[in-house]
Amino acid sequence: MKTIGDFVKNFLLRCWTYFRRGYSTYLAFFIAFANFIVIQYRLLISYIPSFKIIFDNLLTFTVLFFIIFTPLSTIIGWYDYKRFAVPIETEILSKSSPWNKDIALALMLIAEGKNKEAVNVLKKWI
Repeated sequence: MKTIGDFVKNFLLRCWTYFRRGYSTYLAFFIAFANFIVIQYRLLISYIPSFKIIFDNLLTFTVLFFIIFTPLSTIIGWYDYKRFAVPIETEILSKSSPWNKDIALALMLIAEGKNKEAVNVLKKWI
């Protein structure tokens, strides 16, 4: 039976996990992205005066930046997941993980009809 202390500990750890996820995945990303846009706008307009004709204000720069940057980032991310590093990283991680090795072995044993051996392989994970 769980005690109040276990409940509080579980609740606080969940809140901490949600906070880190929200901050690192969303808030920090958007803050860094906005910071990047402002810095690039300032550097480009200050040092390349001919850009003032195209980018007369920060909003124009931001809109054009999103029109180019968003599809480009999406395409690069898709290629990374499908063709570049992610498949190789996933293969390396799965081969080095004892959990994945045991799951694969257990599935093979089950396919061969050796259910008791599969159960023995997986007992250490329960």
